[in-house]
Amino acid sequence: MLPNSIIRAYLEPLLELDGLIDMSVDREKDWPMSEVDAEMLISSMDVAGVDKSVILPLDFGRIEEPRVDIETYNEWVFEISLAYKDRLIPFVGVDPMRGKKAHDIVEKMVNKFDAKGVKIYPGTGFRPDDDSIKEFWQLVDNLNLIVVSHAGASWGPLDENFNHPIYFRNILEKFPSIRIIIAHLGGKWRFETYEMAKEFKNVYADCSALQGWLPSQSDVAISRLKEAASIMPDRLIFGSDWPLFDISYPYSQWVQFVIEKDWASEEIKERVLGKTFASLI
Repeated sequence: MLPNSIIRAYLEPLLELDGLIDMSVDREKDWPMSEVDAEMLISSMDVAGVDKSVILPLDFGRIEEPRVDIETYNEWVFEISLAYKDRLIPFVGVDPMRGKKAHDIVEKMVNKFDAKGVKIYPGTGFRPDDDSIKEFWQLVDNLNLIVVSHAGASWGPLDENFNHPIYFRNILEKFPSIRIIIAHLGGKWRFETYEMAKEFKNVYADCSALQGWLPSQSDVAISRLKEAASIMPDRLIFGSDWPLFDISYPYSQWVQFVIEKDWASEEIKERVLGKTFASLI
């Protein structure tokens, strides 16, 4: 489903590994993170000791038309996840700027599959607080859906200037019951996430992509985990961003890192590793 330009952009940082990896292969077809299936995820979860995963489809179709349309893609994600319904929790992945089509897809996935949440990616070219998508937020609020939003850096044709967590402030003020999970702690703008978390009790964050600092700079990952746990210990959620980092730092090692390193109490770790999200959903 992903457009070619997005696949190339996501794989570009891995060119730094040239010499360690055979870079002559077709990166769009042969690299493990460009094509994955449910069995691969379940296998990775089993090795890592993970009980359940939330699936977050990405809608980059307004950037470049993919080979599969967004409605078909979402249906596929939900249909496949049904075979592993005790392990996989799919969210809707849709760009709010699609307008009525976005609303129709969200409603369809909720009515047909009892979807629990939606993933958005502002870097495709919109501010979350844009007036043109206020009806989208009204729908999310009415359906009591959890929102996961990308935040921080983006590559290629995506525009990271739209990825500031602070752009959710107006939404939280207008829709005080909406629960928002800021991915990657907010990345380079994580202090915006912390600022909002102090003001709004329904702001959460996940720690996915911190393994990008591993294994060479593990102290950075530990300090970021400590930082988030000190500010929002009951609203920090484990995340993997699987399978993007698997080629450099396997999923199972990331799980073990979070479990074993000294960055928080065992009680907080238990919340991060499942209790908080279980309560949220």
